[in-house]
Amino acid sequence: MITTFTGPMHGGKSASMIDAYRDIWNKNHIMCFKPSLDSRDGDEIRSADFIPGIKSIVIETFEDILNYYNDDITNIFIDEAQFIKGNVSVLSYLSIAKDVDIYIAGLNMTSEQEPFMIMPYILAISDKVVNCKASCLDCGRAATYTHYEGTKYGDIVVGNEGYVSLCTRCLNRRLGDNVKRLIMKKEEN
Repeated sequence: MITTFTGPMHGGKSASMIDAYRDIWNKNHIMCFKPSLDSRDGDEIRSADFIPGIKSIVIETFEDILNYYNDDITNIFIDEAQFIKGNVSVLSYLSIAKDVDIYIAGLNMTSEQEPFMIMPYILAISDKVVNCKASCLDCGRAATYTHYEGTKYGDIVVGNEGYVSLCTRCLNRRLGDNVKRLIMKKEEN
C-alpha cells in the first residue's frame, strides 16, 4: 500500500509520516529515504515537531531505492518526494510485487500553484492520500496553498525561508489580479 501525505508548506506532511514511522514497533524492517537536493538536515528526515530526526539514505532517483532494498524490508518511508527524479513505477513494483508498505511526504503544488514536479504521478499511484493543511498565516483558517514572499532566483528554492501558507481568500488578497493571470496561464497550457 502506498500512503502519501501531501499539502502546502508547514502543513505537517513530514510530521504525519514520522507518526506512521513511530507506530511501527520493529524498525529492523524499515528503510527511510530522502532526496539529495534537500540538504537541510543532512541524512535525517525531520520535522519541527520531532527532534531528533530519523536516519535516512540520501538518493537521487527512485531507482536508487532498489540498490538498498532487500526482502526483509516491509516498510519504506520517503520524505520530500517532489525532489526525487526517476520512474515512480519503482514504488508500484515494491508495493504490489514485494508487498512493501510505502509512506511518502511531499508538496503537491509549487508556490506558483503548479503541480510540483513528480508529485502528480505519485498521487496517481497512491492507495491513500492524506491532504494535510496548514494554518493560514494571515487569518488562521485552513491553508491549502504555499506562497513565496520575495523574489525567486530559480524554479526551486529549497528550505522554509520565505514560504508561507495561505487560505484561498488570503492568497487572492495578496496576489490580486495576478491570481487571474496565473490561472489563465495554466488553462492555456
